[in-house]
Amino acid sequence: MERIAEVEIRKADKPVFCRVPDDVAVSAGEMCIIEVGQGHLEAGRILKFLDQKTLLRPPTAGKVVRTMSREDILAVAENAHRKPEAVRICREKIAELSLPLKLIDVEYSFDRSRIVVYYWAEGRVDFRRLVRELAGIFNCRIEMRQIGLRDEARMKGGCGICGRTLCCATFLRSFESITMRMVKNQKMPLDMNKITGLCGRLMCCISYEDASYREARDREKAGKP
Repeated sequence: MERIAEVEIRKADKPVFCRVPDDVAVSAGEMCIIEVGQGHLEAGRILKFLDQKTLLRPPTAGKVVRTMSREDILAVAENAHRKPEAVRICREKIAELSLPLKLIDVEYSFDRSRIVVYYWAEGRVDFRRLVRELAGIFNCRIEMRQIGLRDEARMKGGCGICGRTLCCATFLRSFESITMRMVKNQKMPLDMNKITGLCGRLMCCISYEDASYREARDREKAGKP
């Protein structure tokens, strides 16, 4: 019976579910090559396998082709080597066209059949001319993906004021809404320098103990120990 794996392709994108054929030996945590769309190849990491007993199976985006070989690793390294030049070209084109957007990152697909351009913008941007010109330069498909400021921090990484690697760059798979009410519930200082992360938004870790603080407050109001 085919297994279903959750695969992370890029940190800024949500993990996808892929079929794992019986003849493909791959384990959680391993790097692999997956086929999505019409023969389009991507490199990804197996996060976990779904329970075989689950009755509700999510739609799959593709299938795992193989574990990453030495040749595949070299191909990924070559893509990384090409990336700075791609970033430079994209940045120059954005400036040339005076587009109101901030370039965050540029990523090649494993097979270099497409380039994903991550950007941030306050509103809608008409980037059709940019896509046409970039497609002509790179001779591949161009995908524009708008992301948020917290996604930017996840992609670039760094350390928080706690001295640890950013939660969003390590184990967080999704972002929760963080509010000032959570800050006040925990009697944290209202100094924004102490409660905001590298992204400029309220730190994700503020939500970790919020439920415990709310429960303690409710018990105190009810006169319970």
